[in-house]
Amino acid sequence: MDTWIDASSAPPPDLRKEVHAHFGLCMYFAQVFETGLINILTALETAQSKVPTREAFEAFYVRHESFTFGNLMKALAAHKFLPNDIEKEAYGLKADRDHLAHRFFREHDLDELTVGGCYAMIEELEIRRDRFRALDKRVSRLEAEAFVRLGFNPQQQAILERKHKSEMLDEARAKYSAKVAAD
Repeated sequence: MDTWIDASSAPPPDLRKEVHAHFGLCMYFAQVFETGLINILTALETAQSKVPTREAFEAFYVRHESFTFGNLMKALAAHKFLPNDIEKEAYGLKADRDHLAHRFFREHDLDELTVGGCYAMIEELEIRRDRFRALDKRVSRLEAEAFVRLGFNPQQQAILERKHKSEMLDEARAKYSAKVAAD
């Protein structure tokens, strides 16, 4: 027997949770993409600094992390590093990111009340997520190029990346093992 669902019916709670999970994943990839741009800018500015040290890199990174997306793109434009097509696409994704962060649920308030609306929201989020992921892959290649300007070769970058991930994992484990012990 085929089951037919009325698209105008109220969504089950799990479908609404799925909408929110897709939203979270989309925002995650938006932030991953933005972090790639921060890494590029930080590597370029560190490479141009008088003393290109890890401390200089970290200071630049903290500063760049506080930039709005627009200011981040302006700072990157000054380096003339990003190809025009990537820069144009990044600005397009800025509009998507801003919409997600500020208006997505307001503009879909009625959609979230129906099965059909929930599926439409999920489809929109999947399209945006895929766009963020695709551009992030292209930005990642540029990230490697920016780090070459800082004096790293790809093998060194891979080693440092593994070391950094390991340090982050150790920090997370320490944080949460201390929390479990306190409870």
